[in-house]
Amino acid sequence: MPTPRPKIVVVGSLNVDHTLRVPHIPAPGETLTSSSMLTCFGGKGANQAVAAARAGGAVSMIGCVGHDDFGSRYIEHLHSEGIDTTGLIRSAAPTGSAFIAVDDHGENSIIVNAGANHAITLDDIENQASLIRGAELLLLQLECPLPVVQRAAEIARAAGVQVILNPSPLSAEYLAARFAVDTLIVNEGEAAQITPGQNLREAMCRHLIITRGADTTLSITADRTEEIAPPQVTPIDTVGAGDTFTGAFAVASSEGCENPVHFANAAGALATLKPGAQPAIPTRQEIEAFASR
Repeated sequence: MPTPRPKIVVVGSLNVDHTLRVPHIPAPGETLTSSSMLTCFGGKGANQAVAAARAGGAVSMIGCVGHDDFGSRYIEHLHSEGIDTTGLIRSAAPTGSAFIAVDDHGENSIIVNAGANHAITLDDIENQASLIRGAELLLLQLECPLPVVQRAAEIARAAGVQVILNPSPLSAEYLAARFAVDTLIVNEGEAAQITPGQNLREAMCRHLIITRGADTTLSITADRTEEIAPPQVTPIDTVGAGDTFTGAFAVASSEGCENPVHFANAAGALATLKPGAQPAIPTRQEIEAFASR
């Protein structure tokens, strides 16, 4: 019999991304002419959901979109990815949006309008508690209100559900009121603010993963610290690469993969080779082929 797909619930944001290609990231007061614009679905929560689904997870999404055309189209898009949308709420606020400048080196600068992402409430999370409790793993980020994210983590941990948090965009509110999770996935800058000494107790997790771009990814537990080298690629667009890493790691970890960070590194590297966030997310077959090179 085929192995059942791990049940993964994502609580998080859904944005429509407008990506502009520019020769360099504009300085304050500078006006640039974009060579192209791409409009596609994004948002850290939905990016992670799509990444986990394409990597082989049975994914459900909890979040909020507007009663607008973008919201309706987003729900249809998630259905096409095989993602359960019964946990999605419609709001009078517009669907979230992001405006992204990507330069010739693949680096980016992002302005986000939260919109409906900030309309989700604690009551909404309580209404979806059974969905969270029935999962094997819960994925979280910080583009929704922090009390909502924290409550989702509490529900999951009380039910024995593994919790992965990517605390991005990092905020003073989270640093002052951080909460316990199983795995914390951060980049170098975030790690330096959360726990400069890479201390698990200070980070309030059992597994700390620090991604470092082209450098080795650090995997830190109470028993050992490992450095796992990512594949070397020439990035075209780094938008969504961290979300792809997180979604792929969630699936590999749920499946008991021997080295889930290696699998996630391959997924994240592949996501930098195409423009846009979700259009660049690889399938499981693509990840496995790339990881085995």
